[in-house]
Amino acid sequence: MTKGRPRARRLALYLTCIEIPLAPMAGTYKKWAADLQAQYNALDVGQRKLARQVGRRLIKRAGSIAIALASLPDPVVQLIQTDSPLGATRTRSRQRQFDELRQRWSALTPPCPSCRMRNGFPKRSWPTREWAYEVWGRQHDRDALRVYECPVQPGFWHLGHFRMAVLAHVTTALGALFDGVQE
Repeated sequence: MTKGRPRARRLALYLTCIEIPLAPMAGTYKKWAADLQAQYNALDVGQRKLARQVGRRLIKRAGSIAIALASLPDPVVQLIQTDSPLGATRTRSRQRQFDELRQRWSALTPPCPSCRMRNGFPKRSWPTREWAYEVWGRQHDRDALRVYECPVQPGFWHLGHFRMAVLAHVTTALGALFDGVQE
């Protein structure tokens, strides 16, 4: 949680406790906290003291600022508890995500037109088996990866994870095969 968010919530609670209408929400919690701080500073000393006392008493009784805010009238709670209008959303379209991923790829390793990763993005294709094995050797999960030839583009190679059901079946079959072997 950023510094602006708890400060904005606290100031909104203080101002609402003494029935002062809140400043309109800004683009970020930090900006909104600055606006609320200016609004709070504009109050006279007696009002500020009362707002702090009532707000702190409410926070202490409730146990947290979030619970104290929930006890306030609905418009204030909805205004403060919704995160969507405050910050710019950081979601990106899937195409944009893939474009950012692909920027790190070499032009010699194009995306496959038909093979897909688990997340639905096109798999990266290596032009030689040796190059694919070299990349495989640098992966952290080598034991779960295999190198295989692309079924659509002959001459290109992919890295792919074993399916867990297949891996379990192979492990069980190997275990049964070696059970009767004695050293």
